[in-house]
Amino acid sequence: MKKVLSSTIALLAFAGGAGAADLPVKAPRMAAPVPVAYDWNGFYVGGYFGDALGHAGATNTFGGVSRWNDKGLTAGLTAGWNWQVAPQWLLGVEGDIGWLDLNRTQLDWNDRVSVGVKTDWYATARGRFGYVTGPSLIYATGGAAFVHLRDTFGGDVAAGFGPTTNTVTKTGFTVGGGIETKLSRAWTAKTEYLFIDVGDNTFASNPYAAVAGTPTTMSHSFHVIKTGLNYKFGEPFLEGLPLFGTSVNIPSDHVWGGFYAGVNVGGGISNIRASGGDGFVTGGTEQDINSTGFAGGGHVGYNLMNVANFLGSAWFVGVEGDIGALDLNSSEADWFDSTHIFADKTHWYATARGRVGTSTGPALLYMTGGAAWVNLTDTLTIAGLSSGTSRTAGGWTFGGGMEVALDTRWSARIESLYMDVGHRTLAVGSSVADFKDRFTVVRAGLSYSFGGP
Repeated sequence: MKKVLSSTIALLAFAGGAGAADLPVKAPRMAAPVPVAYDWNGFYVGGYFGDALGHAGATNTFGGVSRWNDKGLTAGLTAGWNWQVAPQWLLGVEGDIGWLDLNRTQLDWNDRVSVGVKTDWYATARGRFGYVTGPSLIYATGGAAFVHLRDTFGGDVAAGFGPTTNTVTKTGFTVGGGIETKLSRAWTAKTEYLFIDVGDNTFASNPYAAVAGTPTTMSHSFHVIKTGLNYKFGEPFLEGLPLFGTSVNIPSDHVWGGFYAGVNVGGGISNIRASGGDGFVTGGTEQDINSTGFAGGGHVGYNLMNVANFLGSAWFVGVEGDIGALDLNSSEADWFDSTHIFADKTHWYATARGRVGTSTGPALLYMTGGAAWVNLTDTLTIAGLSSGTSRTAGGWTFGGGMEVALDTRWSARIESLYMDVGHRTLAVGSSVADFKDRFTVVRAGLSYSFGGP
């Protein structure tokens, strides 16, 4: 996932070079109307909200890995400083701290052992390096990350003892990237993805009464996809805030309306849960299946611009379809039952969606949703006997992103899509597993507008 994201940011920065050369670096400030200066230098603060996905795995002397995954929300505050070292290049530092709402505990497959993670907050301290396309910024970011979490493992309620819980603040690293665009001299909006890895947490647990104090190691990684609003100090505070009726129309000659086509590249994340059991344990035991991999393909669409003017902003609607590779491949051996193997492999995905959002002139901020299809193979193997099914599963998708103009025809975007394509029940003997197939795609793209009426 880290390599895919790095190459994506580099691709967008390279592709934007030629088209952005004619954009002004800094426009003069006049009394009326208020022009938009393309000056990124200085201190800024802001807030954000978004989605978070968490992956964890617990290992000890009893065999395989007990997996956990969850999807939740995040929100918090940001502060940073930018140096526009050249008209088209930017260096910066940024820190954020926020709420991280992930909280799930499950019973491991066919055991009464609990595994789970609860997160309360996270923070990052990062550098930023970006390419300035006038009123927009395409950037990569990375640095240190901190996550306050509570790990749970072990226990057997029927035997009269509970799991061990260990609370700790872990330190690790984060890498990611995003797009930020000016709403005015004072305000910017951004869409950003961060991958966070805070490593392992080892503590003594009691998976069974006779083996209390067993060293257990839990690994942790997180994906954060967020949208933010920043204010740069030293500029008029109310300028560019639609809620106050003071939005600034940023000039742009980009052709947003009509047909467009493009390519996208990024990463896919699986959050699959297989629930059921062998009939020996009641209470809904589960095995989670986690994996990340490549996602990439092409998209086509049509935008109808200026369909409404609401809160001082111009709104658009559109339709879009895409198809591409989705290379996720995971095989999990259940903890304490190494002959029980849960596997999932994806091949391609496609969506047909509507888009709705607002235009700042040189940028689109949008939400999107519709139908989704994923070609995949789910497999359950018990002691060498397998049950599997390959199919194209249909369901729904929802997401959003930001798209910015590079010149009159080319634009760059970053977006995320969450896909739920239903479930499939597999059985081997007395073992029954219901695979719930859910995926997230985070991707960057380039589009060419053909225009239209």
